[in-house]
Amino acid sequence: MPKSLILFMLIFSFTLEMVAAESYCQAQRRVTRNACSMLVFFQSPSNECCLRIRMIPMRCVCPLITPQIAARVSARKLNYGIGVIRQCGRPVASGTKCGSLTAP
Repeated sequence: MPKSLILFMLIFSFTLEMVAAESYCQAQRRVTRNACSMLVFFQSPSNECCLRIRMIPMRCVCPLITPQIAARVSARKLNYGIGVIRQCGRPVASGTKCGSLTAP
């Protein structure tokens, strides 16, 4: 096989994996957002919400937390969010970084 064809196949394969991973993350975020909509009103998470919180890979969430988004998150909201995640059974160690946020 010519080297250029092998290189093309490698790049194409890598691109397909990236697209598949992005689609997977988009789907995971959508399902989690739908299951956890009550959290916007500071209500207790449902069983389905907790299941989604435990299942969603952090690689699908943390890259979205840019410095601009982190700047809009108050300490109250951060503490509430970390509390919900822990309440749902997903451990979050103090000092854990996710995007531009650090868990208290």
